[in-house]
Amino acid sequence: MPVFTQEAPDYDVLVAADENEVFAGYLPYRTWDPRPVVGSAGLQPTSWDPSHELWGAVQLQSRFKRDMHAHDSQAWVAMRMIGDAVAHARSGDPKAVRDYLLTPDFTVADFKGEKLTVRAWNQQLRQPILLTDGRGTVSVSPQEGFLHQTSELDTLGFDQPETKCKLQ
Repeated sequence: MPVFTQEAPDYDVLVAADENEVFAGYLPYRTWDPRPVVGSAGLQPTSWDPSHELWGAVQLQSRFKRDMHAHDSQAWVAMRMIGDAVAHARSGDPKAVRDYLLTPDFTVADFKGEKLTVRAWNQQLRQPILLTDGRGTVSVSPQEGFLHQTSELDTLGFDQPETKCKLQ
């Protein structure tokens, strides 16, 4: 791998896109120039990782009875969102539940340091993103210093003025 990356143009970070897991695992600590590797190897962005231990995540993991991965967490958060919305809306009516999910009052805890909310303008879930190397949480985004007038979580992805997505 060092020889393969020797003639690469100057870079700050190496992004590996290797969905089939053929070569990316060989990149960290093996590039010609010492640079961080992200994507399919090295630091990976994810909604959840079994190595996450901050903000009570250990207790959630222990209740889950096995390693909780991103798809497990996403299903758990979805069910919790529906349950909380039904309880707060005091109704099982799908329209009432949806309407409550889209209010500024709706939040759900997810053991990632900030409460999750839903963007009313495109119905996306605002949530912190874990950066992990598989052994531990290295960092949680949004990174400190990125400010936003509505929510720091809106610094991740496209913001309302930047997108054409307008779900009703």
